[in-house]
Amino acid sequence: MKANYRVFLAALLMAAPIASFAQDAREIMIKVDDATNHSYSSSVRQMKFSTCRYSVSGGKLSCAEKPRVVVFESFSKTRRPPGRRDLDFKALDVIIQPVSDKNTAMLSWGYAEDEKASDFWVYLPVLSKVKRIVSVADSGESGAVFGSEVSAEDADVRKVKDYTYKLLGEDTYRGRQVWKIELTPTESRRKRSFYGRIVAYVDKERYIVLKEDLYDRSGRHYKQFSALDVKQIGKVWLVMKASMNNLTKRRITIWEHPDIVLNVDIDEEFLSQRSLTDFAFRERHMQAYRKYLTDGKSGTQQASAKP
Repeated sequence: MKANYRVFLAALLMAAPIASFAQDAREIMIKVDDATNHSYSSSVRQMKFSTCRYSVSGGKLSCAEKPRVVVFESFSKTRRPPGRRDLDFKALDVIIQPVSDKNTAMLSWGYAEDEKASDFWVYLPVLSKVKRIVSVADSGESGAVFGSEVSAEDADVRKVKDYTYKLLGEDTYRGRQVWKIELTPTESRRKRSFYGRIVAYVDKERYIVLKEDLYDRSGRHYKQFSALDVKQIGKVWLVMKASMNNLTKRRITIWEHPDIVLNVDIDEEFLSQRSLTDFAFRERHMQAYRKYLTDGKSGTQQASAKP
């Protein structure tokens, strides 16, 4: 009996640190969620994607072709339903350059509701048609955002409960102290995800993700996300420039926010399918919301901008 007790006690002592590590990892990722998704309720941004195939020489990566540059305006809004931690999320992205792709638009809706997959729709002006993007296909990755290496899944808002977490240790990335945390999708999330696991490098001070290694379902190191520039706007830390490197296709997208303003008034109806096809309605609202960016540059801030 005494021997069995000692074995049981030893097992408890060995299991305790593991349980503590798992709990700490989840607590860290909750703080990341707070900093990333709960620190502001809306945004208006101008964004730029620059995408190219690349080659590596002497340890340096360089484009092997002229980059494809897409500039678009992005409008987003979140709402926290009563009694829930997760957010309802709506966003509309509209291309303004190049001219050949102008007015191509993507509408994204994310849901706080459990097990409900996000919805994505794209309007293609050449076809005058709205196309729904599947969250993830059995045969491959979900649809790319405007031809970039950022997929619809990459652009989606993650839910803490959709993953289990493991603290792998501590490291330094770009001079910042970070935690290395492994994210494994739950069984229900795995059905809607291209990724089998993700290793995130979390800034210890600011609780933002500075790097991610993304592995597909077969365990292949498929993509790598890297934050290249981080700035504080008010009390909010934001990644202002980053890269998404597709390691299998040797294709990379550099994205950045030339302009951004947070916590502004955005009409809910604007973030609906009507804005995909009703050009006059959409443009009227976009002209009003652009004032937020110009006011931000001049040091003023409107409480609201009505179309």
